[in-house]
Amino acid sequence: MDLSEISTNPNRHPWEMSRADFLLEVLEKHLQLTAGSELLDVGAGDLFFSEKVHLATSVRIDAVDSAFDEEGPRNEAIQKIKHLHSVLHKHYDAICAMDVLEHVENHREFLNLLLHMLKPGAAMLLTMPAWNFLFSRHDHNLRHFRRYRLSQIEALIDPAVGEFEICEGFYFFHTLFLVRIFQKIFETLLDWIGFKNKTDPNTFKSINQWKYPEEHPITKSLGLVLGIDAYVCRALARIGLIIPGLSMCMVIRKKPG
Repeated sequence: MDLSEISTNPNRHPWEMSRADFLLEVLEKHLQLTAGSELLDVGAGDLFFSEKVHLATSVRIDAVDSAFDEEGPRNEAIQKIKHLHSVLHKHYDAICAMDVLEHVENHREFLNLLLHMLKPGAAMLLTMPAWNFLFSRHDHNLRHFRRYRLSQIEALIDPAVGEFEICEGFYFFHTLFLVRIFQKIFETLLDWIGFKNKTDPNTFKSINQWKYPEEHPITKSLGLVLGIDAYVCRALARIGLIIPGLSMCMVIRKKPG
């Protein structure tokens, strides 16, 4: 979870949980991470995904987030780091940047900076919100600069940084894509008739307001639906059938030198 969305609510949204489980499987498919591997998690938030990756692989993790209150070890394997420049000298076996690029104004420079930090043969897992025509108040409140299409990312890579290959790229959460279309239409209609949204932007609805615990049937059911959605989207993409989703995922590998 993004630290801007942290609250006292202990319940995690099924979107967050299903996404983490799904992306961990994507990461493990492309990389053989062990206790001797090092992973950089950029935009680590509350460390939910970092801790899940460590439990599954025993990998050592540098977790970077500019919103951290303090730096230092979370435990023996996860190091909290406030500023990326503190680790620019390092090279990693894997890098995760989940829903980060859309927060960066100069996304080309930032992406290539991360790619430069990969070891030869290592890979980066990227996720981003998809389809700029869905840009809404929600994106504005989360301080997004843009949303993305798959074709945009490869065009951002600077050949001077190294040779890279796109191992996998797909959209996922098609069901939420359909929901967001209706939300966008409704929002546009309200704007057209001159309705002014007087809601404080600091209190917008977010994943931190989910009211059901993890074991609740509603949480489990929605998590199952989203999990199936993500796996189906990925499976179809692997046979060349790309269907739109609310999010997109890409795995970029640095070719061995």
